Amino acid sequence: TGKALPTKVTEVNVMFRRPPLMYFDSRETRGQKVRNSITLRIQPDESIILGFDAKRPGPQLDVEQVSMDFVYGRAFGNSAISDAYERLLLDAMLGDSTLFIRRDETELAWDRVTNVLDGWEIQEEIMRKRGKTLPLPQYEAGTWGPLESDDLLARDGHYWREPILNGSK
Repeated sequence: TGKALPTKVTEVNVMFRRPPLMYFDSRETRGQKVRNSITLRIQPDESIILGFDAKRPGPQLDVEQVSMDFVYGRAFGNSAISDAYERLLLDAMLGDSTLFIRRDETELAWDRVTNVLDGWEIQEEIMRKRGKTLPLPQYEAGTWGPLESDDLLARDGHYWREPILNGSK
């Protein structure tokens, strides 16, 4: 999770494979051809957004990225969406532990995190003995993070996808 990003949003994005043959020109994002996708917006504005290419009307063979969406609050009214804490407290009062993790799950999670923290400490000690520090990329508040994160994904031919805001790209 990033801190001080331009907006707080939680999405799950499923990108479909590119077709083997593209008949039309399509727009690009960060040097990558835009692919068909389904976006599940968890918060805010719970929604499902289907993004795909559609041929523009007219004789030209131009394609444009378009979207179809279902926005829960627009369909059922914003009052139908309960606050996360409201739901959690109600479940606790009703004795429904579905949204809560067990003690052994918490201990296992901390065990994994502790292993990572221990590894970082060992690396820091090695670097300190060499008179160096571990690089920690910085970024301006209100941006989408350090450029090094783009480079990290680009090595494998991937890129970050910025969130869909207000049901459109």
